[in-house]
This record gives sequence, structure tokens and C-alpha cells, in this order.
Amino acid sequence: MPVVLSDYGETVNRWQALQGGTLMIVVGEVLLVVCSLSYLIWWTMSYRPSVRTPPGAGLFLAGAVLGGLGGLVLLAVGIVALLPKASLPALGATIVGGGLVGALLFYVTSGLAHRPVTTELPLIVVWATAQLAAGITLRTAGELTASAASAWIVAVAIATLVGLVCYLVFYRLDPIPAYWLGMVPLAVDGLVAAILAATVTLTRAP
Repeated sequence: MPVVLSDYGETVNRWQALQGGTLMIVVGEVLLVVCSLSYLIWWTMSYRPSVRTPPGAGLFLAGAVLGGLGGLVLLAVGIVALLPKASLPALGATIVGGGLVGALLFYVTSGLAHRPVTTELPLIVVWATAQLAAGITLRTAGELTASAASAWIVAVAIATLVGLVCYLVFYRLDPIPAYWLGMVPLAVDGLVAAILAATVTLTRAP
């Protein structure tokens, strides 16, 4: 029991030590979790095959939009707040790289794979770029250890790949499999955002 209380106390101390840009990024990740959960609930209510959309589903969609926008804004605010300590060239390279990869994915998915372009693709690119920018900013500002930053990048890469695979396959499936597949990237993104928030909280020294 003393060990458990000690671990709990250390976690509380680490949370209380968060401030400034680092705190903004953690809160942004929490809002992205809210976005994923709200979107997931809206999806299950609105796209279940052969079931009419129940009233009130739009509230969850609004929660997803507000949570997503709020999360991205707080990530951006946190990144800017850490720039005096973080590496501006590394951040710039991440953002430019995200834009270039997004353009390449647009060409590959629509031109070569003949997948109709929908809003999911830019959302995947923006989410991944923002998450990588936040992780690299935290690392170069000294807020994350090298191992934590590596885990951050791997988690974002896995979520991005899952989203892209689901994006490519979705329109080739029948309604019921497509309904279930559509939940996968929402759940994965929410889980990864929660992991990233915990990573900052638990690996940063109080």
C-alpha cells in the first residue's frame, strides 16, 4: 500500500509540475481524446446499417468538432510557447514535411489508387503533422527524454498508418464491414492521444 500511495503521489507531483507550453500540449491531447470519443459515439449512432439516426446525434458531432479544433489550437499554442527553448528548424522541417507528405498521399490515393478524396485524408495528415510537431518541440525543448520522444513518434506513425489503411479500404467494403472499420482509426487516434498525454505527464521530471 505505501508503494501504491507513493506512486500516486509522484504522479500528482508530475502533473502539478506541468506548466506553460507543456501543459497546453497535454490539455490539447486530452481534448483530442474527447474529439475521438465524441466522433466514435456519433459514428455508431449515425452510420449503423438499417438503423435510423436517433435524435441528439448531432451533439456528439459538435463535441467532436469542438474537441478537435480546441485540441489542435492548444497544441499550436503550446508549441509556440516552447519555441524559445525548442528548435525552430526542426519544427519547420516537420511542418513542411507534413505538407509534402500530404500532397504525395493525395496523389497516390486519388491518382494511383483511385480512391475518392474525402475529408478523412486531410484530417489524417493534419493530425499526424500536429502530433509530430508537438513531440519534436517537446523533445528539443528538453521536456521529453530521447526514449519518450521515440515512443511518441512510433505511436503517431502507427496511428497514421492505421488511418491510411482504413481510408483506402473503406469504400471497397460492404456497408456492415465498412461501419465497423470506420471505428478503428477513431479508437486508435483517441488511444494514442491519451498515451501521449500520459507520456508527457509521467516522463517529465517534476
